[in-house]
Amino acid sequence: MDTAILKFFEGIRCPALTAVFGIFSTLGEGMVVAGVVILLYWLWGRAGEQLLFTAVSSAALNSVLKVAVARPRPFEAGVVRRLDVDTPIFSTVDLDPHSFPSGHAQTSSAALTGGSLRLRRWWIWLISVPLVLAIMCSRLYFGVHYPSDVLAGFALGVAVAVFWEIVFRYAYKSRHLIMLFLAAAVVIVVPFFPEKDFLMTGGLLAGAAVFLPLTSLLKYDPPKRRLKRLIRIPVGGLIAGMVYLVFVFLPQDAGLYFLKWFLLVGAATLPSTALFKLFKI
Repeated sequence: MDTAILKFFEGIRCPALTAVFGIFSTLGEGMVVAGVVILLYWLWGRAGEQLLFTAVSSAALNSVLKVAVARPRPFEAGVVRRLDVDTPIFSTVDLDPHSFPSGHAQTSSAALTGGSLRLRRWWIWLISVPLVLAIMCSRLYFGVHYPSDVLAGFALGVAVAVFWEIVFRYAYKSRHLIMLFLAAAVVIVVPFFPEKDFLMTGGLLAGAAVFLPLTSLLKYDPPKRRLKRLIRIPVGGLIAGMVYLVFVFLPQDAGLYFLKWFLLVGAATLPSTALFKLFKI
């Protein structure tokens, strides 16, 4: 069934569909989802915090499972031809070798399910369900995942979102302790798996475990005027951007790569929130 479905998508390839599925695949890119999650964290308060917990832990789980299962991608196994696309934001060429589960499917389903559960708006579900399905199909269209990869990624993303919804609703005070436990479990094995994706998610998870509890100590109540909160975007973006630029000029070895993502989470949370409180935005 995996092969038959992939062959179907391979058979319908054309420039118009490539453009459409390219857009959906871009929306599922880890950096795109991370950027959106950080923005919502700055703007939404508790709901944004839950979404950040969901996205970071889902990404870490995905990296762990990819390394553990080590399933070759379908084009590497000769099942289907990969459709090569290489842009600054979205690429099918520079991929990690592991296929299961799909990071795009898991990241997007985790983020959209988490947001839908927290906000409880019917129109969010109406947008989220077809968007996740389109992102899943895009990975099959480009020949970079098996159908079982995207289905597993979807299921895991939903499970992680439901897990954090339960934690935030019934064990809110224990959320940082749970994140610390998850981070410790991943960081311990990081030295044995120096792949970039694993280092990135390990750094993100460790940063969330360290900096989010410190950020909560600031105890800042955001202004009720939501439009005023929009000023947070350039302020937080400047702090995180400065950290990112520093690492552009440094060697990309494993230790510094891990540190980069660790500090990026720190920059997006603790100093950014301190400035929000200082400027009362």
